[in-house]
Amino acid sequence: MGKSSILKLKSKFFINRAVTYFSFLLIPLWLQQASGMPLYSQSFLMILYVLFMCSQWYLLGKEVDHRFKIYYKVNSSIDRILYRLILGHITILVYFNLINLLPEIFHVYFFWGTWIFLGLFYSWPTRGKIIEESVSSQLGEYRFLDSFERTVTILSFVMFLVSIPEISKFHNIEALKLFFDPQERFHESFWTFLKFNYYPFIQFPSLYSLSWNLHFYFIGVGFYLLCLYSILRFFVSRRLSILGVFALLSSWSIVKILELQFSDSLASIFGIIWIWSLLFCTKSSTYRSGLFIGLVNYLGCLININFIFLLPAHLFLINLFLSKDRTKWYRRQTLKYTVLGSVLSISAFVLHHSSSFTFNPLSMNELIKTFSTYFEQKGFFGISLIGFTLVLVYIFAGQKLKIFDELKFDEKKMNELLIGLCCVFLVSFFIEKKLIVSFGGLWILCLFSVFPLEWIFQSISRLRSKRNVIYVVYILSCVLDSHFEGRVKILLKFFE
Repeated sequence: MGKSSILKLKSKFFINRAVTYFSFLLIPLWLQQASGMPLYSQSFLMILYVLFMCSQWYLLGKEVDHRFKIYYKVNSSIDRILYRLILGHITILVYFNLINLLPEIFHVYFFWGTWIFLGLFYSWPTRGKIIEESVSSQLGEYRFLDSFERTVTILSFVMFLVSIPEISKFHNIEALKLFFDPQERFHESFWTFLKFNYYPFIQFPSLYSLSWNLHFYFIGVGFYLLCLYSILRFFVSRRLSILGVFALLSSWSIVKILELQFSDSLASIFGIIWIWSLLFCTKSSTYRSGLFIGLVNYLGCLININFIFLLPAHLFLINLFLSKDRTKWYRRQTLKYTVLGSVLSISAFVLHHSSSFTFNPLSMNELIKTFSTYFEQKGFFGISLIGFTLVLVYIFAGQKLKIFDELKFDEKKMNELLIGLCCVFLVSFFIEKKLIVSFGGLWILCLFSVFPLEWIFQSISRLRSKRNVIYVVYILSCVLDSHFEGRVKILLKFFE
């Protein structure tokens, strides 16, 4: 291909990307003129803005990979997307906090200048491979969904949208902080990030309040569901992973949790992010993934400073799981790359206000009460007890029992999962219960509820029609006890 052809392709790519990028960048200006618009119109534009920011986190995470030459293996395409979203999110969080150190008069220039520079940088293809990439290429495993999988995926999106809780209408920043964080667990750096992420709306109280509410729901619950799907894909088929996400979304517990404490959509999801990052790191086959591990723990410290006690556990488990098939040099390099995140975590711990250093342990009575409520509100989770028993028997006696001849789990990953869960439960019982209560325990029940279905599906792998019947039965059972009409009523109340 000649230089003129390459230049033509690059120019076409630049124009398409630049027009798309700066069209989204104009959304804040449109919203500023939309104070008289209906709430659903404002919400739609704000959701587009949130999605635009997510796309910037993804592209930034991708650029960090390129600059640091991080090449890794993934278990599914969602792993790659989730990894880049979280990495980019943490990178821009650190950047915004550095901007905050400058005099306030410069904030507006740095905010708009940053996005204009990144827009021009991302729009011009500096590498030929960028031209060939597309959205569909990043979702390889989703290009060939069968009719059942497409149906459940669409139902999941619908359930996600209609589960938006009623928003708070505080027009004062301090009142918003108190609403989302009455116990003052979030770090000040987190609030600084929110301030800059939605900086264009800071002079418009109603829009600013709306932006924080939608951030807590779409980012918090969105990351939560992506993590659940990614963990499920380590152990079960794509079809059952999609069903597992839908089963969790259709649980009435999600609505009740958000109604009781909206901020739990972020405050109680770190346990699943922590477990997934552990599985991701040992799968990635690159010691540079240690950078991500360190930064994930820094993010945890900003959500709740008590989560810093998971940092040493993370470092120990990574070294433990890598010891069997990796050299000492590889393990040392992995730990070396975690230094940046570890230093940031310790700094956050030292600089945080002392009132948040109080422990908030979980009692056994509270654990039983929480899980009993989940069982009552979602019948699907009843088989989680069977799933947990199945996993334990499989791990300790699976090779001796003929009933497990057709069942194949990745035993290494299963050991990592169980040991990681043990660490999360220990920290919950002694330090911080947010790892297990609320959203923290819901995903664990959903995970173990899917394992018996995987056993059944593997046992009747040759009987496709029977598997389809079983799949449909579980879809219907999830829909029937989803309280869909209750969600719609809450959504309509949200727009009143």
